[in-house]
Amino acid sequence: MPSALAAGDARLGAVRWSLGMKFAFSQIYYLLRQRDVRRNLRVLLSYLAVLVATITVYSVVFHLIMRAEGQGHSWLTGFYWTLTVMSTLGFGDITFHSDLGRGFSILVLLTGIVMLLIVLPFTFIRFFYAPWLEAQVRMRAPRRVSDDLRDHVILCRYDSVARDLGARLTREGIPYCVIEPDPVAAAELHADGVPVITGPWDLGATYEAMGVSRARLVLANLGDAENTNITLTIRELDADVPIACIAEHTDSVDVLELSGASQVLALKHDLAEQLAARIAVGTPQAHRIGHYKDVVIAEFPLYHTSLSGRTIRDTKLRELTGLNVVGVWERGKLLPAGPDTLLSKNSVPVIVGTEDQMTELDALFVIYTPNENPVVVIGGGKVGCATARALRKRGI
Repeated sequence: MPSALAAGDARLGAVRWSLGMKFAFSQIYYLLRQRDVRRNLRVLLSYLAVLVATITVYSVVFHLIMRAEGQGHSWLTGFYWTLTVMSTLGFGDITFHSDLGRGFSILVLLTGIVMLLIVLPFTFIRFFYAPWLEAQVRMRAPRRVSDDLRDHVILCRYDSVARDLGARLTREGIPYCVIEPDPVAAAELHADGVPVITGPWDLGATYEAMGVSRARLVLANLGDAENTNITLTIRELDADVPIACIAEHTDSVDVLELSGASQVLALKHDLAEQLAARIAVGTPQAHRIGHYKDVVIAEFPLYHTSLSGRTIRDTKLRELTGLNVVGVWERGKLLPAGPDTLLSKNSVPVIVGTEDQMTELDALFVIYTPNENPVVVIGGGKVGCATARALRKRGI
């Protein structure tokens, strides 16, 4: 029985040694594949060659001075003395008796302080140890998803949109995975618990590693040019997977759709339209935000109308127009709507009905005097400029 346990321990040790060697060789192979690492190694080896040449020259000079003083030593002793002096160990077992020898000892000592104690550590850390640590970090970044992963969402960048969407997907029990081209950044995300795969955005192998043919959706949330490239790359692999693209400019919507995007979301433009619709300037009217078959979904700001200060029952919107209030925006929060929900001047009800009913609602408020106050848009970015354009269309 003890012999069997010993044999099992030996096999386990051999397996661990084999795995350790494989890991070490993979690290070395990954290092040597990097062009910057190869250049750094050449610099480090060049410095080591200069150091060895310096030690050799000093050993030769050591022998010449020793002979001049009448002392004889072997070549190994010369290298031994040079290294002990350059490394500042200075055992004192071998010394010069002349001023020339002592001056030479000072030169060797100063050279050793500079080359061995200052330059060599920094050179080793800069050109070998730091790249090796970075290679270890890069190796921690996953390269592909599990073959069992299906119906997942692929996010092409981990920005604020992807972060919030990932949290929502997690709550819904839908798996997702993020693409990060930088292996170091991918390793950091992986350490933070974010499901991430490292790989270039414009390479088909990346999306094959992501299991794009098994995904339920790909979200391309980079710039317009990158999103177009991503869409074309994915369409070469799979013609059916849904691709949603976020467009920075409205002019890019058609290009993204032609490249194969299933849905293009101009989020900043939509946000600008939403902001412009929330501004209670001009004649009050419903702002259409969506359709479902013949049903229109709209929002209606109550500022500068007689509906503020009433409950939904008291407004009699259903009796007058046939519209239904299904929710109310209150300072950025969508609240459920009931008959006794009190509407304030800052409330924005969400209403549903037909297009004719929406037109009838707009007609009810034509009698109100338009609010002619000007609007100040603070910020001239994409959202600010798009908001200004939307207001200009309304004559505001």
